[in-house]
Amino acid sequence: MKNKLIYSIGLCLSLQLFAGCKDYLEQAPLAAPATGQFFNSQTEMNAALTAVYKSAYWNTGTTPYQSMMDGWTDIALLRAPDMGEGNFDVFNANVKSIWTLAYTTIQRANTLIEGMEAGKVNVPVATFNRMQAEAKGLRAFAYFFLVNMYGDVPLITKPLLPAEFYAQVRAPKADVIKFIYQDLDAAAQILDWSPLDRGRISKAVVLGMKARTAFYNKDYKTAADVSKQIIDGAGLGLNPKFQDLFTKAGQAPNAGKEIMFEILYTDADANSITYLPLGSISRTAGGQSGRFPQQRLVDMFEAKDGKRIDESKVYDPKNPRLNRDMRLKYTVAIPGDTVTMNQITFVYDIYKNTTSVKNADGTWAVKANADFDNAYGPSKSGVGLLHAKYTLTGENAFAARVNFILMRYAEILITYAESKIELNEIDGSVINALNLIRQRAAQPVVEASIQTDQNKLRQLVRRERTVELAMEGFRWFDIRRWDIAPVVMPQKIVGIAKDPAIGAASPDFKSSALSDLNNIPTYTASESTRMLREIRYWYPKLNLLPVPQSERDINSKLTQNPEW
Repeated sequence: MKNKLIYSIGLCLSLQLFAGCKDYLEQAPLAAPATGQFFNSQTEMNAALTAVYKSAYWNTGTTPYQSMMDGWTDIALLRAPDMGEGNFDVFNANVKSIWTLAYTTIQRANTLIEGMEAGKVNVPVATFNRMQAEAKGLRAFAYFFLVNMYGDVPLITKPLLPAEFYAQVRAPKADVIKFIYQDLDAAAQILDWSPLDRGRISKAVVLGMKARTAFYNKDYKTAADVSKQIIDGAGLGLNPKFQDLFTKAGQAPNAGKEIMFEILYTDADANSITYLPLGSISRTAGGQSGRFPQQRLVDMFEAKDGKRIDESKVYDPKNPRLNRDMRLKYTVAIPGDTVTMNQITFVYDIYKNTTSVKNADGTWAVKANADFDNAYGPSKSGVGLLHAKYTLTGENAFAARVNFILMRYAEILITYAESKIELNEIDGSVINALNLIRQRAAQPVVEASIQTDQNKLRQLVRRERTVELAMEGFRWFDIRRWDIAPVVMPQKIVGIAKDPAIGAASPDFKSSALSDLNNIPTYTASESTRMLREIRYWYPKLNLLPVPQSERDINSKLTQNPEW
């Protein structure tokens, strides 16, 4: 008992590190609770639940981890060499951090779930059950990442005594998934469709997490059924404006109730900021431009006629930003775009040392262009492109508070559609789900000629999933689920044309049937005319991350993934 009390004290004291974003996250932590009475009241339980929520905000350098993960795939890159290159090892900092962050969430959830039993009689039954359900949902959230990134992992379901830390072994992946389902099912029985406060999880979120877990483990029947529950029962919809999802002002009303779960930031706390915009913003606008899209992402966006660019009659490779799916403009900045980043409006350009910048009085001036010549900018360090998603917020990038979305309704629609397509249970509900996404983007509805063609619909839904959810942390999992990581990851990273006057030839999407199905562009004919970066590598062991060596040094019972 003494050791468990110490564990509870540590949890309580950790609350002092955090400030929240809504009422329930803005409570003053208990300054000096008596450890023998902790979790004896609703106030104490809610303070501990706040700590569980805050531990689920996984950051690296004040940036949400999920926003970085596309940089480890074939559609984005990071300025400094990182996990995408395929050369990391068991000592990698990201490998260690994700493991630690997930188990911190699990630790806090376990402590609350067990500790709150002592004060159960002092709290209204409905309130007690709701807080316990939220903790279980957050625990399942953490286990989702662990089991899908590391495979077999220790399944810890209660607070551990110190001696027990050294006896943990890796549970089979199937057992962990079963436990995730159990936690989420239990939470779904208690929680309402709508959250008690913005930022809390709801029935829709825990069912969304169950659908996501099933989906990434190819349990498409469960993924389809659970997604349909949300579609039919949660009362959610799409924000009419895609771009509003990724700006502070646009997120505030949550039009359509599309945003389901998010990392919240608040003006009430000076330390509650995110460097997500700053790390991607143009050097000309004062940003750090440390993360970039790849050309492959740009080329997956359709032309306005609803065709892939290699099949479109309106696509012009010399003007790749024109006549495109409107989501491209709000996902990737291409030279020639007029954008507002870090409260500066300018014409994004990487081809000359000056560009046009809008003055405070509305006039325009020609000013020095750091995106052209800065050693860390998109020309010298990237491949000529910038992220637009989460950077067009109109905020001071050094104090940005645009929330990062962890789950939104568009994901549920796409998950439902793809799951039904994989099951070959294609009906009007599948086409309707896809059309909702496409029509929001002002793209043509699904062509009648392919509405019963499983393979063509696979191709379409995989393209939709990539462009709709880019930079939101899904691609790393998707290329493994589709079994295409060995094809898309070993590549020479290419970008835009070196010379805009000459341009670059359109990529080839049909170098193989697999490339065609998965909308994978290859650049054999245009590589010499495009900006280039490093060559990346792929090894089978990269399907999973390694168990961090530091964890195995502490606990010799932890085995390692194959080939690491």
